[in-house]
Amino acid sequence: MDDLLNQTPLWLLAILFFVGLLGASGLGNRFGRRRPATASPQEHVLSGVMGLLALLIAFTFGMALDRYETRRELVVAEANAISTAAMRVQLLDPPAATRLSELLRRYAETRLKYGLATAAEKPVHQAASSDLRDLIQQEAIAAVRPIRETPLAAMIVTSMNEFLDLGATREATIASRLPASVVVALGVFALVAAGLLGSTLAVAGRSDRTLSALLFALLTLAFAMVLDLDRPQRGAIQISQEPMARLVASLAANPQPSAATPRP
Repeated sequence: MDDLLNQTPLWLLAILFFVGLLGASGLGNRFGRRRPATASPQEHVLSGVMGLLALLIAFTFGMALDRYETRRELVVAEANAISTAAMRVQLLDPPAATRLSELLRRYAETRLKYGLATAAEKPVHQAASSDLRDLIQQEAIAAVRPIRETPLAAMIVTSMNEFLDLGATREATIASRLPASVVVALGVFALVAAGLLGSTLAVAGRSDRTLSALLFALLTLAFAMVLDLDRPQRGAIQISQEPMARLVASLAANPQPSAATPRP
């Protein structure tokens, strides 16, 4: 189910969802017409179901938005951490400072490519990032070993660990998704609500297809936005890579970068 939700084009899911709502409403309308005219009104049931549907949409949208904000904040945090590490390695003596600065520049470029890549391209840049992390670790250990008892060594090791951990965390958050059961429950609940709406209108002797279609269109838009927010590699709502782009430009132009918001 996870693969189906993530691999199917968003526009196709939205069309299927909208058509499903129309079909459920039509079935409910046909069922409502078969009930006797003296049947008890269903407006109170419909109001409760619609209220629960709104609550479920808000809950699911909130989950997707929180994940989006986390991914956005991690881009800024990783750019800041790389910038801080790049500034601190300048305090080392050559050639260690030169080697580490070059590795950090390459790593920042790789992370920018990773952020801009499509879902199919991301594994390549993720593997390149992992290789560079290993190289940076080895070079950093070799560089600070002669001065391991000094405060400078602690500063450099701390800054290195921070951006290396943030890189792995960022990759994990991009790979995470909303539980498929939550998305399926939202879809099923919406279909039931549409069927109940059609039945209630039929029992009441009313039928306004235009307003019903408008309601279903709004529900489809909300459903599509939830799925779009949960697709950082495929959706139309993408996370800005501007902090990492500024860092890459700074590292290329300035031997002592000050991009993002470095911490001394």
